[in-house]
Amino acid sequence: MKRLICCSINLGLMLWIASAVSARAVPGDSVTNVEAWIQAHPTLRPAPNETLVVNRADTPARRFTFRAMIFPVSGMAAGNGELEGIIRTEQITLVDTVDGVTAAQLEESLRAIYDAAIYNDYRRARILHRYPTDEGLEFVDADVMRQGELREGDRFGYWVDLTGEPGGFAYNGTVTVFLKEDLPALQTQLESR
Repeated sequence: MKRLICCSINLGLMLWIASAVSARAVPGDSVTNVEAWIQAHPTLRPAPNETLVVNRADTPARRFTFRAMIFPVSGMAAGNGELEGIIRTEQITLVDTVDGVTAAQLEESLRAIYDAAIYNDYRRARILHRYPTDEGLEFVDADVMRQGELREGDRFGYWVDLTGEPGGFAYNGTVTVFLKEDLPALQTQLESR
């Protein structure tokens, strides 16, 4: 009986620790925590050699990538490097050149990979910038259509970006979750396009 209680307590403790690690593997966490979360994630199912980048391909025309990065989403360094070893940006990319990619598919990917709290933060997030704008339509490249929006949630910034053929469907889509402190630099970049 004592042994059964001890095993139950150990199992409960391990499950609690595993859930704590998975709930914390978001931008702002250490590289080590995010690597462990990716390895244990049932949806991502990384190959043994995949750590911060997970690639999946059904066919060459249909691909999925999850990427966790220490760099700001804007590519510009924010601060003085004090967050070294911290994940700043996590990105989900879907490519489907046969049936296309929609914003709804990107949202579903966000929901499947993160917990309900992150998904709900995204859904409630305030839209800061949407493109293309009416003024920007004349500058859009004739060969490529880009459509997206930048959101500010309570916890994170979110950037949804779809790329495709003008008048056709989007064949590439990305949803990026990033630290809110990196939001102003990205917003400036997007608004200056």
